[in-house]
This record gives sequence, C-alpha cells and structure tokens, in this order.
Amino acid sequence: MKILYGCLILGLTASAALADTLPSAKTPEVVKGVLSCLMAVDSHQVNVEILKKDGWGAVSASEAGKSVGLPIPLLSKGNIIILHKSGAETPICAVMAKVPNVSAVGDIANAIDIALKADRKIKDGKAIPAYWFPAEHIVELATTGSVDAPGVRIVVGYRK
Repeated sequence: MKILYGCLILGLTASAALADTLPSAKTPEVVKGVLSCLMAVDSHQVNVEILKKDGWGAVSASEAGKSVGLPIPLLSKGNIIILHKSGAETPICAVMAKVPNVSAVGDIANAIDIALKADRKIKDGKAIPAYWFPAEHIVELATTGSVDAPGVRIVVGYRK
C-alpha cells in the first residue's frame, strides 16, 4: 500500500508539473474531463478504452531524447491532463489543469454543481476543497499551484 501511495503522489506531482506547462484550461474543458472520468471509473477499474473513445490520448515522456516510463499512466486532451489508477482498492481518475486565475476555481466548482446535479459539500466551512457524491462516485476538487500560477486537481473515485 505504501508503494501504491508513493506512486500516486509521484503521479500527481508529475501530472501537476505537466499541466503547468499547458495553457490555461477553460471551465467547460475541465468539466468535460470530470464527466469523462465519471464514465470511465467503476468499482474495479478505470476503463481506459472509454477515455480513448472520448478523445483522450496517452502522454509519453522523454529525457535526453530517450523515452522514459511514467510512474502512473497519463492521458491528455486539449489543455487537460488525466491520470488514472486501476490497481488500487478504489480506482481513481484525476483531472489536472492550469487555470487562468484563482476566481476560475469557483467558476469550475459552480459548473461541476450543474453538470453533476449534486449538492457540493465543503469541509470546515471552506469553499475548497469541495466534494460531490453523485451516484456511486465521489468527486473532490482541490487547488494546486500558487496564487500566481493556479491550477485544479479533481479526483473521481468509485464509492460502494
């Protein structure tokens, strides 16, 4: 379990760094990524074929001109990066994106409210992180980056 957790952290870090190199994503693009993840995550896996049919393509990495393996599989589409992990007890699909400014995070949360048709839950009275519990799933929105270079990470998991 410690190795899986370590790989997840490495994958989140790598995908956040990669997302930072992309142009800022627009709110509808981020929401479409969340909806793609919702379609692909079930109780046993993240169905990569569903993601591919929805236009997501594999990300490759290289160092010094040579291909290198990634600690966790990454997919991209437009200005969004998705990482996924099927081998965990709870499969996850995470959307990573750079956003134009901090206020865009609130716009994304509001758009997710509408797309998921689920009430947003907050913790300790703070707007972010935010959580939604659509049928059989959990969706968590958190900020990444900094005030000068903000981003979002939205994790979609299956819940029993």
